[in-house]
Amino acid sequence: MSRTTSAQTHRDVHAGDLPQSAPVNPAAPSALDSRTFAIGVLSVTACVLFVGLVLLAAAPPQPAHAAAQNDRAGDYIMVTQQVSDSTEVVGVIDAAARQMVYYVFDPNRETIEFVARVPLDQMPSPQPREPEPRPRRR
Repeated sequence: MSRTTSAQTHRDVHAGDLPQSAPVNPAAPSALDSRTFAIGVLSVTACVLFVGLVLLAAAPPQPAHAAAQNDRAGDYIMVTQQVSDSTEVVGVIDAAARQMVYYVFDPNRETIEFVARVPLDQMPSPQPREPEPRPRRR
């Protein structure tokens, strides 16, 4: 049995003689497990949702207009009327009591305020329409 010292071992091994690990082939496909796939899908989904959020936040808000809308429930009719460019009123008609009540939203105080109560008998009646002339045939 021969004895070798650590000094002899270091002298005998040259830099080019070091054992090499298995060669790495970058073109070899790696196995894609379900966990890695789920993380990738969730990451892509999060990026798409983030881009959508940024686009929505960058868009200017569109004003909501509800002019000339109405609805009926029993003896009550609700109508909206535009008073000015920035103000609309809600009118509630009580057909049984024959009166109309107007309300307006005050954006400064964020409240709905009473404007007026008008009996339907005092409302101006609509003017009768003249029939439209028929076009003549040749």
